[in-house]
Amino acid sequence: MPDVSWCCKGGARGYVTVRTVYWSLMWKGSPFLLTILPGREFESSVPCVLQWLWSPDDPFYLKAALIHDVLLESGSRTFEADGQWRAAAISEKAPPFKTGIAYAGMILRRYWQWLT
Repeated sequence: MPDVSWCCKGGARGYVTVRTVYWSLMWKGSPFLLTILPGREFESSVPCVLQWLWSPDDPFYLKAALIHDVLLESGSRTFEADGQWRAAAISEKAPPFKTGIAYAGMILRRYWQWLT
């Protein structure tokens, strides 16, 4: 089970960081370091129809959700934030099949939005 002591359930969006979280963008040890301070609210969103398969409270995906939210809200392009979501989930040893399906869903959703 991944360590989630850096966050707690609460806040208006579902979760709040209680410790500083660091994330190396692009590759481990990258000089591009994302620093997320305590008190940052975030959400782990899962479409209602998929919550039987993925819980929004699944600890394997909380760090991925935090990084994804921070990047999107900082102006990152969606495909970049989605890629970092996947990388963060993998770094937390999330189940590969579920992670792959979720990531594919994100990409398909973005593609559908682009088409319409």
